[in-house]
Amino acid sequence: MNISIFNEWLVAFRIHDIPKMVSLLTDDARINSIVFGTYIGKDGAAEYWQQLYNVFPDVKINPLTITADENGNRIVAEIDISGTHKGMLGSSPGTGKKFSIRGAFVYDFIEGKIREIRMYYDSSIMKEQLEILKNTGT
Repeated sequence: MNISIFNEWLVAFRIHDIPKMVSLLTDDARINSIVFGTYIGKDGAAEYWQQLYNVFPDVKINPLTITADENGNRIVAEIDISGTHKGMLGSSPGTGKKFSIRGAFVYDFIEGKIREIRMYYDSSIMKEQLEILKNTGT
């Protein structure tokens, strides 16, 4: 069941449907982003995704491998993530540069809703590709 929730979330992410993404979360959900920080609750998640889309309007995630624990309450997706830096990231204005990195996203579920999303990737490689390594302070 949770794999179908994950797939719904992924479709909504790809079309920037923030209300749909938020509807798939628990009320106390946590979004943990290496670059943007931690956001709590549905309002926090909406704020995070709006900020992400403002900074990287063409952001894409492509799951390469999806693995679930035996009860399906945790899904780990090895992903390729890419985008073009158009908006403010920390103290760095959009550079117009593109990034492409590989990482892993961990989705924890409870009662058919996403409880937490944790993102793991090398943000220094992303910042190097965007040429903002020394500018953001993040």
